[in-house]
Amino acid sequence: MLNAGYLILLAELFERISTLINYISNLRMTINYASHSKEGFNRDMKLFDNPDVQNNNDGHLLLDTPHRADGMRLIRLAAENGQPNALASVIWFDVIEDQIDRAIKDFEAYLPLAEPWIAKERARIDKIWLVSVAEKNAVINHYHYQISNCKSNVALAFLAKGNESKAMELWNDAALNHGHIESRFYPIFHLFKSNPGSAIGVLRNSFSKEELQSLVSDLTEVSNQGSGWFAKWAKEGLDILKETIKNLRGPLGASAASVATFMAAKAVNKHLRDEMQESMGEGESNLDWLGDLF
Repeated sequence: MLNAGYLILLAELFERISTLINYISNLRMTINYASHSKEGFNRDMKLFDNPDVQNNNDGHLLLDTPHRADGMRLIRLAAENGQPNALASVIWFDVIEDQIDRAIKDFEAYLPLAEPWIAKERARIDKIWLVSVAEKNAVINHYHYQISNCKSNVALAFLAKGNESKAMELWNDAALNHGHIESRFYPIFHLFKSNPGSAIGVLRNSFSKEELQSLVSDLTEVSNQGSGWFAKWAKEGLDILKETIKNLRGPLGASAASVATFMAAKAVNKHLRDEMQESMGEGESNLDWLGDLF
């Protein structure tokens, strides 16, 4: 028969063994997690192991620091090699800083380098073993999307120079190729300054509430912080849109045919013209959340 003291010692021993087992189990989980995290980290490092990508990323990290000029230098260095993300950023900064001619010059000089850059990068990441085909395709598709982003950004510069047809051509191309959201929005925002009531149905049918809120927020930031052409263009359009939403009552004023004809004359693509026709006559249903934009 075991005495009480021995039973107490045995219970303590079992408790320590249990604690040790839990510790070993947790340690194994930690090691496994670290191993998977390292594997994922290594995979991502290999996917984006490109000096131009690194320069672009490092440059953006410096933009909100006292070393902004160094950040812009790194981004421009990547753009001049054809890195699509960097080029889209460079053109965007050109436009918001009212360097309109430079935006067009950068686009024309460096966009021809973007496709060869992507092709070279495709060949590089195709050799990586640890990355799935889906992940590789996602990265390459993103780079192609950034070419559309470049086109959308420089379209603003062409519009600022009075070349509306070129701006529409670039926006149409970006919208058709990648459904680029600004390229779908900017033509409507611009063209319907002269016919604002008709824009409401198109905006509501073409974008979600969240998308429009984001687009309006971006343009509001530009209009408040800028002083050049883009800021003025954004402010004028936002003021018209805000006033139109405020005053809109009853059915939309223009006929579907007249609006479609107007958009066709301005070289707006068929997709947007069809959406315009579908949106006509919605009337007060357009007011249910558009007022929340302002």
